[in-house]
Amino acid sequence: MKKEFGVMVPLSISRLILLSTTVLSIAGAMPAARAATAAAPVASQPDAAHGKGTAKTVAKPASKPGPAPSAEDDSTIDGSGSAEDVAVTGLTHRSAGGGLLAISNSVKSSVASTRAYIQTQPATTNPQRLIAMQPGAVVASQDPYGVQPGGITVRGLNNNEIIWLFEDSPITNDGTFYPNEAVDALNLEEVRLSPGSTNFDVPGSNGAAGTIRMALHDPSHKMGGMVNVTYGSYDTRQVFGRFETGDIGHTGLRAFVSYSNFLGNDWRGPGNTWRQHVDSKIIKDWHNGSQTALSVEWTDLNFQLERPPTMAAWNTYGKNYNYTSTFTPGDTNYYKLHQNVYEGMFATLNNKIILRHNLMLNVAPYVYYARAAAPGAVNLSPTSAYTGTQKIEGLQLETQNGPTANSATLYSGSPALFLRSGINASLAWDIDRHNRFIFGDWYAFTEQSSFGQFNYLNASGSPESLWGARSSAVYLPNGKIYSFADVLNRVQTDQIFLGDRMNYLDHRLSLEFGFKYLFYRAQNFNRIPGVTYNTNNNQTAPMPSLGARYDFNSHHEVFLDAGVNSRVPDPSQIADSVSATTGKITGRASRDQKIENSIIEELGYRYNDNYLTAQATLFNYNFTNRQVSTVVNQNNTLVTQYVNAGGQTSRGADVSVGSRPFHHFSLFLSGEYLHATIDNNVPRQGTYLPTAGKTATGSPTWTGNVSLSYDDSKFFGNIQMHYVSGQYATFMNDEKLPGYKTVDMSLGYRFPNVGPVKAPKLQLNLVNLTNNHYLAGIYSTQFNAKTTRAVNGTMVSGSAPLYIVGSGFAAMFSVSAAL
Repeated sequence: MKKEFGVMVPLSISRLILLSTTVLSIAGAMPAARAATAAAPVASQPDAAHGKGTAKTVAKPASKPGPAPSAEDDSTIDGSGSAEDVAVTGLTHRSAGGGLLAISNSVKSSVASTRAYIQTQPATTNPQRLIAMQPGAVVASQDPYGVQPGGITVRGLNNNEIIWLFEDSPITNDGTFYPNEAVDALNLEEVRLSPGSTNFDVPGSNGAAGTIRMALHDPSHKMGGMVNVTYGSYDTRQVFGRFETGDIGHTGLRAFVSYSNFLGNDWRGPGNTWRQHVDSKIIKDWHNGSQTALSVEWTDLNFQLERPPTMAAWNTYGKNYNYTSTFTPGDTNYYKLHQNVYEGMFATLNNKIILRHNLMLNVAPYVYYARAAAPGAVNLSPTSAYTGTQKIEGLQLETQNGPTANSATLYSGSPALFLRSGINASLAWDIDRHNRFIFGDWYAFTEQSSFGQFNYLNASGSPESLWGARSSAVYLPNGKIYSFADVLNRVQTDQIFLGDRMNYLDHRLSLEFGFKYLFYRAQNFNRIPGVTYNTNNNQTAPMPSLGARYDFNSHHEVFLDAGVNSRVPDPSQIADSVSATTGKITGRASRDQKIENSIIEELGYRYNDNYLTAQATLFNYNFTNRQVSTVVNQNNTLVTQYVNAGGQTSRGADVSVGSRPFHHFSLFLSGEYLHATIDNNVPRQGTYLPTAGKTATGSPTWTGNVSLSYDDSKFFGNIQMHYVSGQYATFMNDEKLPGYKTVDMSLGYRFPNVGPVKAPKLQLNLVNLTNNHYLAGIYSTQFNAKTTRAVNGTMVSGSAPLYIVGSGFAAMFSVSAAL
């Protein structure tokens, strides 16, 4: 660990601990006299394992029947109408659209997949796949289980444009995040997608595509637990167990902890995947209605990377375009040289402190710590080896037969350490019965240290160490480790926000005005020879927002919102990269990379009655400094880079319709129309490509989903179909990912209780039922696939995009029960 990194870790964590201790002390010191005027704690959801729903109680009746208000809506501090509580239903025979249509009554577009739907999906799935049925969400899955990272776009914007919230804290605010690393699906109450302008009090600096909130299961008031065992195709198996403490005496404490272990073979090539994961949550209910919740997740993951094909390779080999299963010297495509390892932890401490009946303090410190290693391989010759731009003289490479003057096959791993810490604090003041004023600040600190090095292979061709152990590293003649990358990034973001949420006409009319101002500072230290050592990027971004909602009656509602979202540059983009075999700079730092801004407008309509729930939204986006991610090969390792694509305009409409159960059947339909265009010519090789007016990459014109669910409280099941139209993989629109369709199915039966065993259940999940062979997404966007004439008349050579191969057919059988 580098000195710069090691100093900051204990300092940041110490600050969080001290702050959390102060917050807990304040909450505990609240006088008992205030309890009479403060709200009673919100009742937690009943235990779904006992066959009950999981809806949280909401004291104030909604202004219309149907779904309860969401976490994004206004509420009174004393709880007499707490619209901040999300209502979800535990079984599909009580839910609209089989649990796929939990809309809110906020001023913005918002939909959620609830526990009713989550419980019917494979136990191994991830949050990304749980929102694949929602309008505008296109999920590209590399494996049938959801354990490997895939891709997601929302209204044509990818994963790095989304603020992922874990218990209302941003699990990432810059850099890359993969939802398969975050949480076990069996512990989720809902996954909520809000694709428009972000709320002014939401923490995060990469929300151009909105937010996705993962709501963790609340500990039960009764002691118990549950177990789930899954077995399926490709020798896949997972065990999961959760223990609930119940109320611990009269302390106001309750908790749960869960553990899961997954192991399975790769579905289309050699190698396997292994994952173990822990989720836990501790809640302290204070005497005056205040509450403290500590949520912690930990993941240890090792998976085989899938080899992404070009279109030509896909047309020739199909899903058999894989890494090789046996090693021969010089083969850098041997599968054991492309294993990805990750270990990480995220913890957040949410404190809701009622100071008075109309005054509440929210304080949420959080910390993320992880290590990972991006894999790769290279054939390196001692006579053409460079560290930075400097040629190495006298390098000696070892093989199984001793030193060699020829090239040797080496593992080119890039071990990295990540620290993200922050705190989101706000004060909510109910000025009168119509106005809630909110003022707060979100501060975050990110530090990332990456060290690219070469490691020797053993006799079988496997890396001696996937984590880059010093014992197997290649050393320079001066005794130092041979490094081809040595970078330290530090990012600080500070976001001040304030706003007013108003309710009139007995909550039929809601208005919202907000403003947040972002301060961004990035520092890069590049410690290899021949490059710029220190570069900085300092920027600010104002983000105003407004919204309104009006209920005409108990069935009809309209809403509108407008606002500015921002996405800060990825910290990796302010560092040069150099080839270790030529000494040439392969990637120039974008030292002037601007913050991406998007102006967003939405106009929507909601309908709700005893039979049907629906939401339709028209949207318009105008981007400046549009950041589009692509993947390039550096030292035979695939790494992400960003392109400033200038302006972009995205317009469209999305709709969701769900029926309430009729004779135990529920229907759900969702779809989106998207028209996204590039507004300007994109710079390339000292000139410009004629891209103005062309369709934006990764933006399918049509997407649609259909789900039919059945649930009579014993037998249950659903069948769901996805359709995604074609999408361009280049700015020049000269190569296109074809459209595709997939079908998934689940079937299950709930048995009656047997003694202490509650709600035993058998479940079968069938993924890609028709075994469709298809490309699911774009792995790397390119400027042009074919040689193209630039605007100045010069010819610009093309590069082939890479694609994500969609997962094949798989069957998974699960047995679960509660105690």
